[in-house]
Amino acid sequence: MTSQTPVFEARSVSKSFGPVVALTDVSVSLYAGEVHSIIGENGAGKSTLMNLICGKLAPTSGQLYVDGQPVRFGTPKDAQAHGIAIAPQEINLVPNLTVAENIMLGAHAGNVAAIDWRRTRSEAARHLHQVDHTIDPSMRVRELSKAQQQLVQIARAAATEARILIFDEPTATLTYREEETLLAYIETLAQEGRSAFYISHRLDEVRRLSHRITALRDGAHVGELTPEQATREAMVTLMAGRPPKAGAQPIRDITTRETVLEVQGLSRDHEFEDVSFNLRKGEILGVSGLVGSGRTEMAKCIFGATKADKGGLTFRGEKTVFKSPLEAIQAGLIYLPEERKQEGIFPLLSIAENTALPTLERFGGLLHIRNREMIAEVEDLAKRMKAKFNSLTDPITSLSGGNQQKFIIARWLMRDAHVLIMDEPTRGIDVNAKFEIQAVLRKLTEERGLSIIVISSEMEELLDVADRILVMHEGRVKGVVDRAETTQEGLLQLAMT
Repeated sequence: MTSQTPVFEARSVSKSFGPVVALTDVSVSLYAGEVHSIIGENGAGKSTLMNLICGKLAPTSGQLYVDGQPVRFGTPKDAQAHGIAIAPQEINLVPNLTVAENIMLGAHAGNVAAIDWRRTRSEAARHLHQVDHTIDPSMRVRELSKAQQQLVQIARAAATEARILIFDEPTATLTYREEETLLAYIETLAQEGRSAFYISHRLDEVRRLSHRITALRDGAHVGELTPEQATREAMVTLMAGRPPKAGAQPIRDITTRETVLEVQGLSRDHEFEDVSFNLRKGEILGVSGLVGSGRTEMAKCIFGATKADKGGLTFRGEKTVFKSPLEAIQAGLIYLPEERKQEGIFPLLSIAENTALPTLERFGGLLHIRNREMIAEVEDLAKRMKAKFNSLTDPITSLSGGNQQKFIIARWLMRDAHVLIMDEPTRGIDVNAKFEIQAVLRKLTEERGLSIIVISSEMEELLDVADRILVMHEGRVKGVVDRAETTQEGLLQLAMT
């Protein structure tokens, strides 16, 4: 940090949405060349604070300063004019435009009458390749994976040449290689004198990047740590107001259990090839692999969302191929998608309706839905999931991303499922909430005999919760290992060979 005057400061800012108070008297600052991380549990106010800083929201009270001068942002463009840009957690790109057009959107080289496309594409490629050199700038965004779209979004924020960048869960969809490249890029930005607010639930990367770490809890500033003070226990204790819960689940012997699902030589052109594995009753099978390894594509094919070119399944002793997701659901095989905003929630419906939607027939009355019974069952599940909510009749969009995910999981616990495939189930969820979900999953396997496949980019998470871990690379299975006999380094070595 080279300056005594902060390049940005928020003093005693508060934000209310009607009677709901999201932030109370929060003060943070940012210096030139600094990475300042903001940590907190879901619903702590992190994203609200970032939306105030980037001009998406206006504070109810308090004052923002840029270079020591008071400012008031009416729109994100006002913030951008002061050198502030955000790479948000949720994908916000134009799918039918190319990668280059998205990166330079609103900042094309040339003028309104004549855009200099050669220069525009060159500038876009320069910014993109600083973040990731494997993405083709001429591709349509809709053709990219979610991880690639996230990297494009980060490149778009950097292309504004902003002095102050906000990274909101930038590595949530990334795996080891992409994450390492991005973290090194952010470190380079800081060395060049640019500054960043950084939000992440991955505490190891917070500790690596940060010059300072501020913790929020229930919308209030509860402490600040230096990297030297920021042990995992210290950070979690500040965020949660209590010491962290235990992480890894006990090792279990599942070798004698019956097979519930067997995948036999499953292939789909250009996505994955000759995938074979089995899943035992009450087992949690982790699936690891770098972005582009075919993990999600394989899961969707098993679920019947796409059609296999070769191979098949044996599900509960019967050979089958699910021709549609409806067939799979009726048989008791459920898939929870990675993208909860696009594929997981119904934004116009309430929390209770979102949760009970696949089982509404159970609550059907003569002329109407028996809402009281439905809400009582959803409320019971919400308690088991330790979800935070005001009222189950509120729209599901009123919840933080982590709590939305808990209700999506609860949705399928209301059905008599035999196999649950969960794609990045704890993406964007804080440490304590992850531990709570992992404990719930383990309990479901033991009490109900539910078999679970967990696809995750976080190897640490798989080592915490899975009984065995299947590793994929470039569409092929590279091995299946017992959790007790492997490490993160071992998984990474398998995934990269």
